[in-house]
Amino acid sequence: PVQTRRISSKVCSTTLGLLVFCLAFPTFAAGIYSHLQLKQDVTNFLANEYKQTPHDRIDISVGNLDSRLRLGQCPAPVEFSTQDQTGLGGNISVKAQCAAGNIKWAVHIPAQVMIYREIPVAMKDIVRGESLAAGHLAISLVNISNIRQSFAADKEAIIGREAKRNIGKGEPFRTATLDAPTTVKRGEVVKLESLIGRIKVSGRGTAMADGSLGQKI
Repeated sequence: PVQTRRISSKVCSTTLGLLVFCLAFPTFAAGIYSHLQLKQDVTNFLANEYKQTPHDRIDISVGNLDSRLRLGQCPAPVEFSTQDQTGLGGNISVKAQCAAGNIKWAVHIPAQVMIYREIPVAMKDIVRGESLAAGHLAISLVNISNIRQSFAADKEAIIGREAKRNIGKGEPFRTATLDAPTTVKRGEVVKLESLIGRIKVSGRGTAMADGSLGQKI
């Protein structure tokens, strides 16, 4: 019969007194880092990593690990890291790593972070070219992890701008949908000035197109 016995930090099997194989395995003294504890530690790491304002709501879901995975209890604090350039969460991967003493391992754990924040949204349908005022805005709790584009987080960044395209009711104001207000209309007579050194030339002209502040027409 095959017998199994524990020798230090290895499990060895023998057949008829002959050594067949020997696998590295954490000792009982070292202990096992349970999957449940690992998931809780990842949750705590993400909660601290994505801590934003007191008004934010953060929902964190950590995926399951392979039930066959055995990790030795780390004698030092486990190191956690994630790569999220936007800082807005979504579907991410967390790396957990231990490199202390004889315990060396690293695993990647899938997770999902959803950040909900109160931001301005369109109170009603807005058509392209419409100048935006306070009456166009409402404040709503939005899952900003799903926006995937830069957006205006406060009213000051929206009021006075123009809609570059139609914006539906309830939509956040993405930066790409906002334009500087039109300051010159096509056909308007405008004052022209050119300054070269100390020489200043002034005149009047007719705008050939609509223009915003800083735009060349």
